[in-house]
Amino acid sequence: MRPTPLHILVAVDGSPGALAAVASVAALPLPERTRVTLLHVLTRYTPTHSSLPEGLLGGLRADEDARANALLDTARHLLERPGITVAQRVAEGHPAQVIVNRAVSKKVNLLVLGALGITAWARTLLGSTSQAVIKHAPCPVWVVRGTGGGVPEPRQTPFTVLVATDGSASARNALNFVATLPLPAPRVAHLLQVLPSLNEQLNLIGAPLDPPVLEPLYEIGSYLERRSHQLLDEQVHRLSPAFADVRTHVREGDPRRVILACADELDVDLIVMGSQGLTGLKEFLLGSVSHKVAKHSHRSILLVPGPDTDAG
Repeated sequence: MRPTPLHILVAVDGSPGALAAVASVAALPLPERTRVTLLHVLTRYTPTHSSLPEGLLGGLRADEDARANALLDTARHLLERPGITVAQRVAEGHPAQVIVNRAVSKKVNLLVLGALGITAWARTLLGSTSQAVIKHAPCPVWVVRGTGGGVPEPRQTPFTVLVATDGSASARNALNFVATLPLPAPRVAHLLQVLPSLNEQLNLIGAPLDPPVLEPLYEIGSYLERRSHQLLDEQVHRLSPAFADVRTHVREGDPRRVILACADELDVDLIVMGSQGLTGLKEFLLGSVSHKVAKHSHRSILLVPGPDTDAG
């Protein structure tokens, strides 16, 4: 079956992160008739008429427009290839709001941006624009880490993906999306499910528990581990057609820390998660954990919303 064409929106602001985002898209084996829209958002400062002469103000705005188009021209040259349509747009307004509104109005399939914008704080791993886009975007968001740009070199090692799952609709949506995403080949996938650590929960109680109480708790823990392996094994078949190798992992502990540690241990290129996990007690497994992982990870991350997510 012929791959489905995509409509990809790439935010370009001239930062090293944005250059890495463009390079990441350029490395994808995109299906024919895919559309890529490059978007640069200008946040204009409009002084009072007495602040600057009209001619000088017009000249400054013209310079801003010229720099914006030069950035987009450079990005377009990296992405242009036969069968792929690349468009470039310059807009004005609040960057996150403009990016999300564009994704909504144009029914974008994938939104790609750098982790740090050109004005992001040096101490955080995720800029404020990226955080806002992740929170409100109606489509999958790929936040690219790195500072590289230019024409991507052919890969010498497999493209490795870590898919964190919790059984929620959002996690299933993430699994289905990455199974159809045209990632660089060869590809390796790791499926991860994180369980709450029984020992940590017992330590929270403080007082020692008698064996009659402990035994059922450990039996529940063993059951959850077996069931998690079964669920992961059932999901392997969804990824197998697209990945040369699919491996499963069940770990215990704090989900954010476990996911980040596993990503480092496996040296993955991309972490994939649903952006909305289960609610209530099950929110421990993912829920807002995906946003915490995005904020603290130094690796690229793809967050996929649930099937009924609306922007807002």
